[in-house]
Amino acid sequence: MKRSPASLWSLLWLFSAASFPLVESHHILGLFVNVHRSQLMVHLAVCQALIQKGHQLTLVTTLPLDDHDIRGNVTHILIPWEQPREDSDHHTPSDFFLRLERMFNRLEKSGDFLNLPEWKVFLQGAPNPHFDLMLLGYHFNDYLLGVAAHFKCPVAIISTQQPTGFVNSLMGNPEERWYVPQPYDSQQRSGISAWIFGIWEKLMEIMARRVMQKIYSLHFPEPQYPGFETMRRSVALTLSNHHAISEGPIAPVLPNMVDIGGILLEQNIKENSQEISAINRSIIVFSLGTRFTWQKSPHSLISTFTKAFSQFPNYDIYWTYDGANQSIISVDYPHIKISKWWPQCELLASGKVRLFITHGGKGSVSEALYYGVPMLGLPLLGDQRANLQRMQAKKWGLTLSTHNLTHNELHKAMARILGGSEYTKAISKASQLYRDRPMNSSDLATFWLEYIIRHDGARNLYSPSRQLTWIENLSIDVYVTIYGGLILIVIVLRKMNSLL
Repeated sequence: MKRSPASLWSLLWLFSAASFPLVESHHILGLFVNVHRSQLMVHLAVCQALIQKGHQLTLVTTLPLDDHDIRGNVTHILIPWEQPREDSDHHTPSDFFLRLERMFNRLEKSGDFLNLPEWKVFLQGAPNPHFDLMLLGYHFNDYLLGVAAHFKCPVAIISTQQPTGFVNSLMGNPEERWYVPQPYDSQQRSGISAWIFGIWEKLMEIMARRVMQKIYSLHFPEPQYPGFETMRRSVALTLSNHHAISEGPIAPVLPNMVDIGGILLEQNIKENSQEISAINRSIIVFSLGTRFTWQKSPHSLISTFTKAFSQFPNYDIYWTYDGANQSIISVDYPHIKISKWWPQCELLASGKVRLFITHGGKGSVSEALYYGVPMLGLPLLGDQRANLQRMQAKKWGLTLSTHNLTHNELHKAMARILGGSEYTKAISKASQLYRDRPMNSSDLATFWLEYIIRHDGARNLYSPSRQLTWIENLSIDVYVTIYGGLILIVIVLRKMNSLL
């Protein structure tokens, strides 16, 4: 029996409908303010994954976006603002209490963003748009959870590293301090020293939360909005730019704390350019990140690197450098390639990089891990020292200090990594672990974010510990009752014994 063309088209349409499930589009707010560009790129990678699933996004940022940063159904609201920097010229780095004071002053001033006229226009604009979810780029900015309260939508946060104590307390996640080193612990302590460090860090967290609560209460006052702690307990999901299985440490995590390490790489993988493909020598890549400038560096430091690099003429060295005398360095040493920007990820992906000299930012370490390139770390600030301590402990490379660094010291470290196979083997094995996953990070992130929307905030994922006070959460009431009872029994028995 012959079928008519119309019936064939009908069957084809039914087959297509069954093969490709309909995707419900949602309107999602991305709030990424007062973050560094490297952090913003991680947040945008999550957003790009959502756009690829058919969702509409409204992004509020304090940094401009280029055309290639994000593409698709996006409304971008730029609110230019840079937090005022503290004048630290008359304070020495070792002056701990002054640095601590500046840190809290900086945290207080971060709330000034909420006073900007452009921000108030967005927040109070009529009619307010409907958002199904708010994505917050998290960086010690809990007061911005009030924005989710304003738009009456669930909220998920994106952390650009391993969960910190702030994130764990936000989600009610257990903190096993004695065997889970923290991201900002430059010594990566364990045991009793880690426990003591954890107490100190927790005190800092409590003080910081008081500052953030003050900012929240000023801009999102009760009873118009839920209280600060109520909003902290309402965070539905944390996406961490981390992969515990390969990077460590292995730690207990709740189901709504999801590792998405590598998502930025997934969203930016592309074929190497003809220029990169034409490279026919082994290469070394050197970059100290987007926040570092050679323009303010002493000539002695530049000379240290130039002298050390001059001793490796068999390698092409791609140096990200924005300082003076660029042409002089290139003329004197043709194997040293100088540029204000190199396509770092493309170079690492070429398979020709034998060493990556890096500041140890989370993104750079992840790229080196993904492509299996050993590292020489030169930490500058923040979590970089801790990142590189973990890197060296796993034998993915070595770490040096830029303080009083000599060209001989730098040369020896480079020669040790380039001449030994142990570092390449260790990071190549870790790279296999990093890539071996049941689902890529983009699909994992979008699944859980859509899950939060589908289930109206997914309160079924919330930890019961969120409802406990810190005394109850640490079982202090239990310990007081047990040990207090034992002490009381001992006192009574001793009293009875003295009467006999």
